[in-house]
Amino acid sequence: MKKNIISPKYILLLVIVIMTSVVFGQDSEALKALKKSDFYRGGSEGVEWDIKVQNIEQGETKNDFVLTVEGTATDDHFYSLITFVGPKKFEGQKLLIRDKSMWFMKKGLSNPAPISSRQRLSGNAANADVAAANYSNDYNIESTTDGTFNNKPCWILLLKAKDNLVTYPMVKYWISKTENFGLQAEFYGKSEKLIKTAVFEYENKVEYKAKKYSYLSKISISDMINKDDKTILSISKVSFPTYASSKFQKERLLD
Repeated sequence: MKKNIISPKYILLLVIVIMTSVVFGQDSEALKALKKSDFYRGGSEGVEWDIKVQNIEQGETKNDFVLTVEGTATDDHFYSLITFVGPKKFEGQKLLIRDKSMWFMKKGLSNPAPISSRQRLSGNAANADVAAANYSNDYNIESTTDGTFNNKPCWILLLKAKDNLVTYPMVKYWISKTENFGLQAEFYGKSEKLIKTAVFEYENKVEYKAKKYSYLSKISISDMINKDDKTILSISKVSFPTYASSKFQKERLLD
């Protein structure tokens, strides 16, 4: 009998909300914009949202998942709990991230199963870094130029990874000058070959700390190696709760 468990190829594709921590200090204008763009793609102390994940391979839809994601972040850590809502055969499966560690839990397992580094980086798993990387913490700004995206004035930042733990060593990132939204990104491998592109949309309306914002609603990720492969992430029901730290303990996966 075929087990209803997510292939390692897709595990990290579903972890799309590794939270961002935003600190507004006396930084350069470009770095301030980068930090603000992180906020619009994630949250700060706590966030919860629903996500539909659509995987397209060779022009055909292969997987649709519906998830609830809860997360919290500070400058020192990020924790995220992903619960599968649908389809029914995956309902109740959970994925927990605590900084660099990850565990998977499903009905029938006696203990949470750790996810290895190889599994986390295999296949389409690296899409997670497109959707959720904390760019202001993971990358240094190598250069800044002026440009446009869809006729909107932008800063175009060339970002270089701070260490080799980041999946994509280099990112080219378009940030709008008016709202500081990240509008488009190109992701490069070690040989500076273009691997993926992403386009971000901000149709959600949220209130955070008594202020209203437009917020991330959709990410369209295109595979530049396999040209017919694409991933679409649709975000809804965004809220900003406060979580107890115990929520993100590995033992809670057994509840």
